[in-house]
Amino acid sequence: MILEKRKYGAFDLIRLAFKVAPMLAAIMLLMRLIAALTPAILVIVTANFIDISVAVLNGDALPAQMRLPILLLGGLTSFGWFLTVFDKYLRSKFLIATRLTYRVELIEKRARLQYRYIEDQDTYDLIKRIATPADTQIIDQYQNSTRLLDVIIQVVSLLGILLVNVWWAAIALLVFAIPIFYVGAKAGKTIYAVDRDVSKTERKAYYLTEVCSGREPALERTLFAYGPKMTDELWHRFEVARIQKQKIRRKIETKMTLSGMLVSLTVATVAIILLQPVATGVISLGLFVSIVMACLSLSTILIGLLPNQLANFAQHLEYLKELEKFCHLEETADALATRCNQGFDFKKLELKNVCFTYPGTEKAILNNVNLTILPSKHYAFVGVNGAGKTTIIKLLTGQYQDYEGEILINGQELKAYSAARLKTIFSVAYQDFAKYEISVKENMLVGNLDATSDEEIAEAIRLLELDEMVDKLPKGLATMLGKIAADGVDISGGQWQRIALARSIINQAPIKILDEPTAALDPISESNLYAQFEKIIADKTSIFISHRLGSIKLADEIFVFDEGSVVENGDHETLMAKKGVYAKMYESQLEWYQNPSCEVQENG
Repeated sequence: MILEKRKYGAFDLIRLAFKVAPMLAAIMLLMRLIAALTPAILVIVTANFIDISVAVLNGDALPAQMRLPILLLGGLTSFGWFLTVFDKYLRSKFLIATRLTYRVELIEKRARLQYRYIEDQDTYDLIKRIATPADTQIIDQYQNSTRLLDVIIQVVSLLGILLVNVWWAAIALLVFAIPIFYVGAKAGKTIYAVDRDVSKTERKAYYLTEVCSGREPALERTLFAYGPKMTDELWHRFEVARIQKQKIRRKIETKMTLSGMLVSLTVATVAIILLQPVATGVISLGLFVSIVMACLSLSTILIGLLPNQLANFAQHLEYLKELEKFCHLEETADALATRCNQGFDFKKLELKNVCFTYPGTEKAILNNVNLTILPSKHYAFVGVNGAGKTTIIKLLTGQYQDYEGEILINGQELKAYSAARLKTIFSVAYQDFAKYEISVKENMLVGNLDATSDEEIAEAIRLLELDEMVDKLPKGLATMLGKIAADGVDISGGQWQRIALARSIINQAPIKILDEPTAALDPISESNLYAQFEKIIADKTSIFISHRLGSIKLADEIFVFDEGSVVENGDHETLMAKKGVYAKMYESQLEWYQNPSCEVQENG
């Protein structure tokens, strides 16, 4: 288990990597520690090489004495090249391990989150910030942490060389570098905060990018010619984000440049002061070169490498803070559990004085809702948009459980049922049903992964009159839908809707719910499809949700919602006789269901 509900700190930048791939992390750490000593060793070896070279030129040493320094210099150079190549190889292996562990845990955690987080904008933004860099985040923060350790070791070793030879130069470099440390450490936190603030603007820009270049909006983009307008808008949003980021980075870089100039000035001063001792022979040429090299290497690290590593380190710490928040988000118990294999003997569903308000809002969506659902009956929830119809479905399927009142299934409170059990009770065809770009058969089996019988699929195809469509497809049920696969096939919206309904038929749940899955159809087509579906599930309990009344008038009982309450209930004839809310709604929609072709024939 990589993700844990606890407090995260700096050590977790390394610990998480060892949890993902302990062997790879250990090898990478060992390589980094060895590499950290290379600059100091290189300075010493270079100084020795120069001294021996001078001695050979002066006749004070044999040429053979140069072999070892040359071999050491070549070995150090080769090791640097090998380290770069091997580091890329280890990183690629680590990314594979990350996708198999950390990324999977993030996906499962997201799937277990309570549904209210999905509908909360701030939490959704947090989830996106955590999940978007999932593939590379662990390795990036680990490599940055080990490189920071590498840099610190380099600084200490080079300072050690300077302290032994020119102690005041080491102290001067360190003093002038302190502002850079401070700016670098603070920069990472500031940059992460800016990135977080502009993430919403960037997300809207990326959405507009899809609108301007994606496949789905292509027809309307061509017809309405809104491309240039949308393009201007997306570039405006990108520009706003860029300016905000650039502004803060410019301030940071200005401060670091001023401090860097002081460090560079110190290096130049050390070199000038040491010219006299090397000219008079007080110090050797090799020692002079090694000291200057040490100062140059140290200044490069202090001015460029270390501040960047500190900034990245601070950014990764900010990520851990958000990861901690993410891990503490509440989950739905057994949300990932599969449907219970045992059937469910449904007897009665009752809502008693149910009230509900969405988290973070004040307006009540449901107000004292009372209704009863019995086996093998067909019901309809009707009302204008926003009346609370779909909210009830969210409660019944366990998406929200912080309601007031009682929801009883067979006399037992809904909250007492596990998520696995609720999945065996309800089957829902949603208005925004998913179009899975997989095979036709797999699309249908999404409704019941336990269905292994081809007869079940064949029966659903027959009942929903999909035979002709399947027969015309190049590979029948094995045909891939959509355009992801090279041989994928597009089908019509109506055919997609029937496939979505097929999932509900294959599912063995005793209560079938249709939450306006045919809203995109014209009223007559919707009414015909509902009537057909009603015959198909004649022995099941069904709930049809719609704000269009012609499609549900055959229901055994209709519940009319208004402002979150059931204001009327009864069958079609009873409600029409009352001449209340339902009758007014039905009469206002009556012309939708009149057949224009009949009128033409009569007039003719």
